Amino acid sequence: MGVVDVHTHYLADALVTAMEARTELPRISGTRDDRVIEYGYGNAAALLPAMVDLDRQKREMADASVDAAVLTVNLPGVDWFTPADGAAIAREVNDELADLVRDDGTRLAALAVLPMQTPEQAAAELQRAVGNGLQGAMVYSNIAGRPLDAEATGAVLDAATELEVPIVIHPTYPLSAATMDAYALIPALGFLVDTTTAILRLILGGAYEDRPELKLVLCHAGSLLPQLAGRIDYESERHGARGLGTLDGRPSERMRLLYTDVVSAWPPALRSTAELVGTERMMFGSDYPFWEHSRSREALDGAGFQPDELGRIERDNAASLFGPFGGAGE
Repeated sequence: MGVVDVHTHYLADALVTAMEARTELPRISGTRDDRVIEYGYGNAAALLPAMVDLDRQKREMADASVDAAVLTVNLPGVDWFTPADGAAIAREVNDELADLVRDDGTRLAALAVLPMQTPEQAAAELQRAVGNGLQGAMVYSNIAGRPLDAEATGAVLDAATELEVPIVIHPTYPLSAATMDAYALIPALGFLVDTTTAILRLILGGAYEDRPELKLVLCHAGSLLPQLAGRIDYESERHGARGLGTLDGRPSERMRLLYTDVVSAWPPALRSTAELVGTERMMFGSDYPFWEHSRSREALDGAGFQPDELGRIERDNAASLFGPFGGAGE
């Protein structure tokens, strides 16, 4: 297997249909050739053709010399639906993903979408989806406007640890949106503020303390952690128990357990990410189709990694964490 892209998005038919039927957010609106996903008040993202066209995705993967990909459902997921609808749509989406992966052969893996508004149902759906051939799950940086933390996700983290599968933390409409809804600050900065907040709430809330084998993947080159790790350590220790939460050591010791992708478009950011988590926990990712594969390729090529490090980042780490590709459901 060559290059593996662990950060690529596919909008499943079941979720498209559900959002097209809604008048409230989140919803899909617009004409056939100009549809948008309205995922937050005053915010919308174009429904790009490649989001719903897997054949096109495969062609563009090949053009970019990407040999395999981990499919994830782009925002908004199902967290904003009612508990009953969220659980039902998640099941349909995950069955669709499992069929796509199984039919493909060896190039695809996929992560489940979970109804995080009902954690026990989310944990049960993770177990079912993994049994059906999916390789873990992607959850969002807040749960329909509520913080993502260890208490809210405990059942899902327990299930993921038992199943030995990864949980990916991806941005959604950020809790800070009201202060960033100008100059495209939400995708430029707000998404990373939200994922950084989410992962710190998980770490400081004890996500790893009873689950040392937990596999958490934080999108976007470790988000803001590589630049802030020293400050977070200092401020946490300075505030004692209030700052350290459940930890008896520095937060950065737990940060080093995270996996991440290389989506940043900035070689120095990748070098600082490697300083924090090591190249053993970094993986190639593109954020396709929102970003071009070439953005990550150019940043990675400019970061100065050695050939053995590039091999780990481009292929080996992803194959170990997300494989086997092509589905292995019972």
